[in-house]
Amino acid sequence: METESAPSTPIRPHGLKGLFSPRLALIGLGAGLLNGLFSIGGGILLVPGLIILRNVTPRVAVSTSLGAVLLMSIVALAAHVYVSGFSMSLEGAGLLILAGMAAAQLGGWLLNRLSQRWIFFIFSGLTLFSAAHLLALALAIVPPLSHGEPPLWSYPLIGAVSGVFSGMLGVGGGGLAVLAFSIGFDTPVLGGLPMALAVNVFNSLSGVLAQAGKGNVLWSDVLRIFPATLVGIAAGVALSVWLPPDGLRIIFALFFVYIGTSMFKMGWRQ
Repeated sequence: METESAPSTPIRPHGLKGLFSPRLALIGLGAGLLNGLFSIGGGILLVPGLIILRNVTPRVAVSTSLGAVLLMSIVALAAHVYVSGFSMSLEGAGLLILAGMAAAQLGGWLLNRLSQRWIFFIFSGLTLFSAAHLLALALAIVPPLSHGEPPLWSYPLIGAVSGVFSGMLGVGGGGLAVLAFSIGFDTPVLGGLPMALAVNVFNSLSGVLAQAGKGNVLWSDVLRIFPATLVGIAAGVALSVWLPPDGLRIIFALFFVYIGTSMFKMGWRQ
């Protein structure tokens, strides 16, 4: 379904000029900020940035982005656990990850059978509804559906839903899980970020292992981007802890409103 119009052979850096790239560093900074603040992998910035600045194919850009997301998510996960701990069920998180990985295979199967336009429409509709509900919760417009620790059955269910969309759209899925737990069980966004990052670690690792043997992951570019991502991750984690819970919810919801709106526009243009 994808069109690869860029050269099949990626351009690799040469010399000191190729080793330091302010534009790639800026993209890495933004990706790290999204990773630390929203548990979003950062591919939304890395993939188009690599295609434009490095003149690589979309497949190589996605694969290289997965390598960067893997390293970023490991660092952000460690930072969040160190700063605020892991407040959700470890057993539930394991079920969520396993269900998500299995459901991602179903998502990949559906990708080849559903219209891309309707995939975008379904994803944007679900995301916009969930983000709007979370925004209403943060503004005290509607009461929460429930309180307390999410029941164990909810983890594989939410993991399966996020995994299906991960397989269909190539997204990490962790942010979607945080969104679902927040509107379903009034879970604080900050408390769900470590779990979401753990999901991103396993999803990106799976993608890297699938592509690494084919030479699609440009680790030299990952290492060039990584120092800037560390600064972004530190800023994102600090912001997530500094912001009041409802303030973080509002920003988190508005970000997903933007994602859902963008997906709807992409579907409309199909």
